[in-house]
Amino acid sequence: MTKNFYLLLIILVTSSCINKQGTKCTINGDTDRVGDAILLKIDPINNSIDTTSIKKGEFSFTLQLEEEELYRVKFHDGSSFDILANIGENINIDFKQQELSISGSTGTEKLMELDEKLINLLAFRDSITKELQGLSREDNYEEKMLENREKFFSMLNKHKLFLKQFIEENKTSKACLIALFQSYGRSSPILTIDEDLEDFEKVLKNLKLNFPNSNHIELLENQIMQFKPLANGQKAPEFTLPDRNNQPISLSDYQGKVLLIDFWASWCRPCRLENPKLIKLHEKYSDLDFDILSISLDGTQRQTDPKKAWEDAIEQDKLTRWNHVSELNGWQTYVRELYNFNSIPYTVLIDKKGQIVGKNLRGPDLEIKIKQLVSNGGKN
Repeated sequence: MTKNFYLLLIILVTSSCINKQGTKCTINGDTDRVGDAILLKIDPINNSIDTTSIKKGEFSFTLQLEEEELYRVKFHDGSSFDILANIGENINIDFKQQELSISGSTGTEKLMELDEKLINLLAFRDSITKELQGLSREDNYEEKMLENREKFFSMLNKHKLFLKQFIEENKTSKACLIALFQSYGRSSPILTIDEDLEDFEKVLKNLKLNFPNSNHIELLENQIMQFKPLANGQKAPEFTLPDRNNQPISLSDYQGKVLLIDFWASWCRPCRLENPKLIKLHEKYSDLDFDILSISLDGTQRQTDPKKAWEDAIEQDKLTRWNHVSELNGWQTYVRELYNFNSIPYTVLIDKKGQIVGKNLRGPDLEIKIKQLVSNGGKN
């Protein structure tokens, strides 16, 4: 997914003070921060901000709630944390130095559980990263890197299972939104519509049932509608394109094989740099029902002879081991819109049933997935 929905949830816009209707929830804080305490409502449409002065280390807010709501408490030194407030709760916060304690809020306890699990995952990631840094000059560095990547993905999969179970056990709480959009790095969500469509649809269903007036519903629904057609497990869109001899090649010709569709162009330097890696993958796994189909976006207006440039690049990069197709129509080729990408190199990995199992994977991540597929008979 190119956009992280959780990040969209916390784009906060100043608006009017909190609605006067509803039932009260109080927040009382004790802190060593100075200045103001800021309370930001996390909502994709109706964000709000409230500010109160910290006096003798204490601050308080009174909320008028219609239902459980997500908030972020911020301070002038840049520190912040999230709370999940509900009707009738009396939330007590103790935040001094780097120690945070929150009581009186069931939803916030759930958020803190999520945070603790994520911290453990990040600590594991950092430990293997540090180990790899110490091995950077070793001859078997690439082997060790792949091994550690597999270790991390094993731990990541365990965390995914935790999040899925959390979502199942907390159907009536908006804490599911935080679980759904946890991230272990910039543009690195743990759950994605591509791989975890069922969980996204489950959260959407539960929001509609328990919080029918929530503004999170429309945004989540739009995200699912946009990315579902190309999500993992969906049938890869069929196409037919001409090869270098103007003979038609179709996606369906590869039924029964694990296939990597590689979108590239002769003029794309990052694409050309990826080509040696594709050769190694093909050499290593082609005997195990793995193949590559390269689709070129040559044919831009700046190219005087796109067909020659395309064919020369194939020969120069020694890519003759697999099929190459192109309309020689640049970005206007119909498969670009069919597969909804905006930059190259771009890859789509398809299993033996013709289902999408990965998009834009590279390096060790791509090889790990291919290895998994061919080892399991092509099944994800």
